[in-house]
Amino acid sequence: MRTVVKLSLAALTAAALLASLVGSASARNFSVTNRNFRAVWAPLTFSEPFGFFTVRCNVTMEGSFHENTIPKVLESLIGFVTRAIASHPCTGGEGWAWNGTEGALTGASSLPWHIRYAGFTGTLPNIATIRINLIEPEFSINNGVCLGTYRPAKQRGIITVAADGTSTISPEGELSAPIAGGCPEGRFTGNSGRVTLLGTTTAITVRLI
Repeated sequence: MRTVVKLSLAALTAAALLASLVGSASARNFSVTNRNFRAVWAPLTFSEPFGFFTVRCNVTMEGSFHENTIPKVLESLIGFVTRAIASHPCTGGEGWAWNGTEGALTGASSLPWHIRYAGFTGTLPNIATIRINLIEPEFSINNGVCLGTYRPAKQRGIITVAADGTSTISPEGELSAPIAGGCPEGRFTGNSGRVTLLGTTTAITVRLI
């Protein structure tokens, strides 16, 4: 009898532990306080690997997340960038992003740019960063020597989450060849852009739920 009771208790304990792990895994999503966002970089930097030129422009991107809850599913579509503006003047040359009136050299809008989830860093329940991929963003640059348009297939972005949940995003540059113009390969880098609710200075916070 004692053996049966002990085995039953062990089975129940194992089942409860398994259930808690499954429930914990399924519940580990990200929550954002607002779906409509604006991210501002001052500046966003475009450069090529040999250091011959660097173009820096203040860039604003606006868009929305599909939901307030972001599931941790790799490559899932979580939102769109619907507007992108490069403010002038820039340093080291000029830069442009398609915003409906100010176009890239291809002459065709590439918006909306898809945002896909690409993973996170940190040890749950503490989030350090959330990785996203911006699909085929399009920018043109003129550095006084060459004029080119770049549309990387996948631009990696890193959302850094502070202890209070506020977030900033920085580009993680990968080399990209121009699709038009005579410029060499280059990459986008830059400082962290603060993520706020569209039309306000209210920070968008990210939580694990």
